[in-house]
Amino acid sequence: MPQYQTWEEFSRAAEKLYLADPMKARVVLKYRHSDGSLCIKVTDDLVQGHLKYYEIPYIRNVVAGDLET
Repeated sequence: MPQYQTWEEFSRAAEKLYLADPMKARVVLKYRHSDGSLCIKVTDDLVQGHLKYYEIPYIRNVVAGDLET
């Protein structure tokens, strides 16, 4: 999977990956305070996709669980 630009694209791809084999799929969140970025990666060791956020409002939505906005 490539690096996605929008949450909608990423969530669809992550859902497909999870539904293919739920026992192998995992998610990694990585926050870098130095540049204020949040990287979300989903993988099953064969296929991976990631999404990077650089804007603070999006990061706050992820932390709050409000991913629709």
